[in-house]
Amino acid sequence: MHKRLSDAAPSAAVVSTEALLDRIVQRSPVGMAVIDHEGLFRVVNPAYGTIFGFQPEELLGRSFLTVLPPGEKARVLALHRRYLKAGGELKGEVDVVRSDGTAGRVLAESVRLQGDEGRPLRLVYVVDITERRQSELSLKSQRQFLQSVLDGMGAEICVVDERGVIVKVNHAWRKFGLRNGGADGSAGVGTDYLQVCERAAGSRDATASVAAHFAELLRTVLNGQRSHFELEYPCHGPTQRRWFVARVSRIEGSRPARIVITHDDVSALKRTQETLRENEALLSDLTASVPGAVFRLAADDTGSLRLLYLSAGVQPLLGVHADEVLHDVGLWWACILPEDRPAHDASLRQAVAGAAVWEHVYRVRVAGAEAEKWIRVHTGPPRRAQAALIFTGVLTDISLRMRAETALRASEETYRTLFETVAQGVVYQDTAGRITAANPAAQRILGLTLAQLQGLDSMDPRWRATREDGSPFPGTEHPAMEALRTGLPVKDVVMGIDVPGRETAWILISAMPLIKQGVVEGVYASFEDISQRVLLGRELQHQAHTDDLTGVHNRRSLLEHLGHEFERVRRHPALHCCLLALDLDHFKAVNDQWGHATGDAVLVHVALQMQKAVRTLDRVGRTGGEEFVVLLPDTNLQEAARLGERLRERMASTPLQQDGHSIVVTVSLGLSNISPLDTSADLALRRADAALYEAKEAGRNRLCVRPAATDSAPAAR
Repeated sequence: MHKRLSDAAPSAAVVSTEALLDRIVQRSPVGMAVIDHEGLFRVVNPAYGTIFGFQPEELLGRSFLTVLPPGEKARVLALHRRYLKAGGELKGEVDVVRSDGTAGRVLAESVRLQGDEGRPLRLVYVVDITERRQSELSLKSQRQFLQSVLDGMGAEICVVDERGVIVKVNHAWRKFGLRNGGADGSAGVGTDYLQVCERAAGSRDATASVAAHFAELLRTVLNGQRSHFELEYPCHGPTQRRWFVARVSRIEGSRPARIVITHDDVSALKRTQETLRENEALLSDLTASVPGAVFRLAADDTGSLRLLYLSAGVQPLLGVHADEVLHDVGLWWACILPEDRPAHDASLRQAVAGAAVWEHVYRVRVAGAEAEKWIRVHTGPPRRAQAALIFTGVLTDISLRMRAETALRASEETYRTLFETVAQGVVYQDTAGRITAANPAAQRILGLTLAQLQGLDSMDPRWRATREDGSPFPGTEHPAMEALRTGLPVKDVVMGIDVPGRETAWILISAMPLIKQGVVEGVYASFEDISQRVLLGRELQHQAHTDDLTGVHNRRSLLEHLGHEFERVRRHPALHCCLLALDLDHFKAVNDQWGHATGDAVLVHVALQMQKAVRTLDRVGRTGGEEFVVLLPDTNLQEAARLGERLRERMASTPLQQDGHSIVVTVSLGLSNISPLDTSADLALRRADAALYEAKEAGRNRLCVRPAATDSAPAAR
């Protein structure tokens, strides 16, 4: 049972270490407990009990293993004994079990102390981090949503990491894998895609060489040598011959690195090409193996141009028939966009003049097509035949690639725009935690320019970081430093920081590590200013529990505390708790003589004197106009009566000084106690009110006591 400080023996000039520690722990808003060498709780503060759903008295003298799951008890007990014996460091996240059986998780840290008996003690303080798991579950839900979006896409898509291991596939890819030999799960998440390709390259199958080439190209993208490539490959089944074009592209700027692989079925085109090879012999075989249109162009010394050959592939490219263009090369030229025509003609003249490779990219407009196309012309070195240079080359539709590159540039520009304009602050910190970049929102929220921010780190004492409970927030526990140290993201941490030119700013901060090839290379910290939200929440909580005029507890708040004490006494009958009901004598006369403003000042004066006279753990509440109640936990009737007399004498001897007048106010008090036999907390309050009525009837300015019955008989009214 807690003793009142006012009742301590005045001759005790020296306070023991453990007694001093008990006082410090009991006043801490952070969950704290002292555990002795036998593993028993010696001191438990209210905040610690609240985290685990216990009253502090329920844990005193019990093993600290009470709040641990069975599977963790032996391990943690061994750590406890080793720590008390050898010291060192003992901290980290721990799974716990609350009094109602629900699971939780706390962040615990220990301090080794020397007890009065010469044996070491362990001071442990804990913070409840159970809600962080809810955030992790929310993140999992978001990932599931992303997967459902991917599954709704018709393209066959998979994403691999920098090792070549599949990290995500969509529904179309899974169907693709099953159709092409992946029934054993070899095309699913977790599969080493690069290894699958290498196994295919080592087989005796006819496609082994293609698989080897694909694996080689894939490795160049994985290790960053190239950003993308395309490759056509066969994938024949027992009853059907099929071909695909694989497009592999590195997602620029992704951390960790991610590579997207898509597949297009080009079987119809391949079968058409096979038919052409059968009908057109050797030349058809050549053109069918090349996507686009194959051509041979002769340029004589006079500058005249003449087509010697043009494959049928020109029609889907340019929308004109090959035979027509063979008779009039101007039909080819006519498809080119007017603004691209000068550069096209100049590139051809340069190739003819230098007898060099002709390579150029330009746009064409095809009749009936919704959008323009990008065409790439590429030839080998020309050969001279009689009085002309012969260029052999191919026209290729690269519209998809060009649109992808345009989209990529737009995406990069969008990212830069978002970084510069997003309302959320974003900073980049290197591996040492130093800030190297910050967007305008970050500079505004932190009150510092980019030049002032660069070089600062999360450990800098100038931040004066604090937690919501007012305790210091160590720089080592800053989300950015946690992400750098663990390589894991840290989400939604509330922190108060000093900002030049304003009071403490409250931010909600998250940190995402940037990992490349398994190594943390930096961290992005994003945050938003939630100062108004935090201050509003505190104000609302204060208003919900505080009397507007006097600043003490309101009736609702006091009754809540009374209910808690009632339940505590019922569970532990040996405990004590008393109530003092207090009423100002002749308060109506004060209002009548001095006015209601002075009456309000009297009420504030009385509340202030009561707060000065009671302990920190006592609760003073205003329950009516001039009526107050004082809740006295861990106090018996004798102690409460002494306090009541001191209150009565203090009020009578401490008049209110108002506008040059001395206004004396006396009070009447009624005292009762909570009994384990009470059926409700209201019974104790009614007894105290009845005792107050007796004091009024007996002449006021006095204390009357009406104790609870000691048996099951009804309490006196």
